[in-house]
Amino acid sequence: MKTLQSISTNPYFNLAWEEYILKNIHQDEDIFLIWRNEPSIIIGRNQNVFEEVNLDYIVKNQIPLIRRNSGGGTVYHDLGNINFTFITKQKGAINNYALMTEKIILALHSLSIPAEFSGKSDIKMDTFKISGNAQYVFKDKLLHHGTLLFNANLEHLKNALKDKENHTSSISVKSNRSQVTNLSSYVPMTIEAFEDFLIDSLRQTDEPLKLTDKDLRQIEKLRDEKYLSYNWNYGESPRSVIEKSLGDYKIKVVVSYGHVEEAFIVKHNSLELNLSSSLVGERCFPKDLIILQKKAPEVYQMLFT
Repeated sequence: MKTLQSISTNPYFNLAWEEYILKNIHQDEDIFLIWRNEPSIIIGRNQNVFEEVNLDYIVKNQIPLIRRNSGGGTVYHDLGNINFTFITKQKGAINNYALMTEKIILALHSLSIPAEFSGKSDIKMDTFKISGNAQYVFKDKLLHHGTLLFNANLEHLKNALKDKENHTSSISVKSNRSQVTNLSSYVPMTIEAFEDFLIDSLRQTDEPLKLTDKDLRQIEKLRDEKYLSYNWNYGESPRSVIEKSLGDYKIKVVVSYGHVEEAFIVKHNSLELNLSSSLVGERCFPKDLIILQKKAPEVYQMLFT
């Protein structure tokens, strides 16, 4: 197994880096990648931004949102969270999360951490989740990636991800929230030393995977054209109907491909304000909906928190 650690902590770059290696770096042996991101929200391929994320919170705290290629739930990343990726052609690995997390669990056991596989795709320790995992297939290769909470900001994690009554309906995949904890209380080392430990545990050759300058230029191109795109990150959300009430008011907003399709405010079952003419076609993102914020600030607050 060849290993590579990302030189970047930029989440847009790292998701492009991971995808590029999967699709363009051809090896006879498996690949293990390790990387960390600056604070960011990473949403699953088939998820709805408006159901999963507290948009007002991430805008105020300048936390970017990026859609990944794999399915599964929405996760919070920061520099206290380690991301790992396996790229393999191994038979029987697809949807076999127990198999694909085994090497990570064994590495944790060697540090006397009582980690165990749990549910469909998690690693837990003393009933607390420390790792979530997801997969996707490209041709004859499987990409399996996961998180390891080392000393992540759990307050950001809690506040940025929605975990309350949802007023949005769509056909998206929903996240399942779990109680989480950090590994740092159990591991007497820095996060950098822990990353080195994981690499040493997984490395099966002294020769690391290497990328050329041409590879890096192609990764930057993919970052710019895909992962920095509003249409990829928000526009890929399934068509959504958001309905919320506040006192005598009820708001209904229909969002399609990340843009407003319809918007109404109703009071006592009577149309109070039709916002469609001024909002249709607008990107449904807090900082873009200045019109709604000015006309009905309480409705704006209700929609995005």
